[in-house]
Amino acid sequence: MVLDKGRSGTKFLIDPVAARMGKVSPGLITVLSLVISLVFAFLFYYGYIVFSFVALLVSAYFDALDGTVARLFNKVSLKGDFLDHLIDRYVDFIVLFALAISAYGNIYFGSLAIAGTFLTSYVGTQAQAIGQKRLYGGFPGRADRLVIILAAILIQLFTGRIYGFYIISWTLLFLGLAGLINSIYRAAKVYRSIEVE
Repeated sequence: MVLDKGRSGTKFLIDPVAARMGKVSPGLITVLSLVISLVFAFLFYYGYIVFSFVALLVSAYFDALDGTVARLFNKVSLKGDFLDHLIDRYVDFIVLFALAISAYGNIYFGSLAIAGTFLTSYVGTQAQAIGQKRLYGGFPGRADRLVIILAAILIQLFTGRIYGFYIISWTLLFLGLAGLINSIYRAAKVYRSIEVE
């Protein structure tokens, strides 16, 4: 959630483009972020690291663009919100799984990263399911994960193994452990708020 709070700093990159997309469905933009994440997975798995880095950036850009278009042109809807969060989870899985099964990854660390990511997300949405606000707190949030993964991909270009594992593997381990800790933090926060009611 650290970087999620700073999204306003990227408005100058998103708002001018969004302002020209009044005739485009936000849902289509959301689906495009999913398609491009699949392109990322293919590129990274086959070792095209630089191109995969660009693909992940583009996918993230579309992920930020859809919501801005929806807000600017009064296209916000429950269906759009559901689709956006659903696609986010698919993209999370695709990106982490691609990293895990690549030559630089580790399937065990990758499984941990996927578990940590999904448990964190689950606790956040479960809070909403019991009538509270959707919970986004703690570290890492989605934007945090993205920046960490992008940085790891860049570093991977210039490094080999570190203590037996590539930087991508270490990153997956870190994201997994941090995600599990964050899910516990979120769960405790929600549980305490229920007791107060």
